[in-house]
Parts: sequence; C-alpha cells; structure tokens
Amino acid sequence: MNYNNSTQAYMRSIAKIGGRQQVGSRDLFDLSGWLVLWKPVGRIMLMIFPVVLGIHMFIASAVTNTDQTITMVDNQRHELMDKNIGLLAQRARLWAPENIEKLAGEKLALYADSGDQVGKFNRSNGTFVYP
Repeated sequence: MNYNNSTQAYMRSIAKIGGRQQVGSRDLFDLSGWLVLWKPVGRIMLMIFPVVLGIHMFIASAVTNTDQTITMVDNQRHELMDKNIGLLAQRARLWAPENIEKLAGEKLALYADSGDQVGKFNRSNGTFVYP
C-alpha cells in the first residue's frame, strides 16, 4: 500500500462551507461591503428622486394657485360687501320721507297739505268741514 503524505501547501478550489467561517468579526466601518449595498440603493434613489420632486412641485403649485384663488375671491367678496353697504345707504336716502316729499314737489308739483286745505264733505248739510 502506498501512502502519500505530502506536506506541500494546498489551496482549496471552493470556500469551506460551515459555521466557523462566519464567526470572525467584521469591521463595521469597512466601506467595501457598504459600497456594494449602496450602489443599487443609489440607483433606485436617482430614479425615484425626479418623480418625487415633480410630484412635490405639482402639489406646491396647486396649493399656491388655490391660495391665490381664495385670496382673490375673498377680495371680491369684500368689494361686494362695500358696494352693498353703499347701495343700502343710497336706498335709505332715496326712500327717506323728506326726500320723497321733495321729489314729489319737484317732479309732480305735489306738496304736503296744510290744515285748512283738506276738508271733509258733510252729506247731510252738503258742505265741507275743515278741521
């Protein structure tokens, strides 16, 4: 029987599978392992970032337009309220009793009566009675 006991260096062609190989501590700040992880994450972020930026710009524009529209409508409401107050004041002046008497005198030549101008007809006597 031939038994070959060589003491030469021998390299395995594949890595040894087992728990012992994984026990050794690794340096957490070793960048070579992190780069492999962060490259795909960076690619995904570069694809997602423009989409998120576009959505953010769209939402910000919509909020700004809505705010401007609300401000414009509020200003128009205040203008209408001021105009309504002015029209109510004008209506109150036009329908005031003094103004109606003045307009009736100017336009229709109607004036308020004095006490002896209007009389009541008494049928039994056939005469007018003035109060």
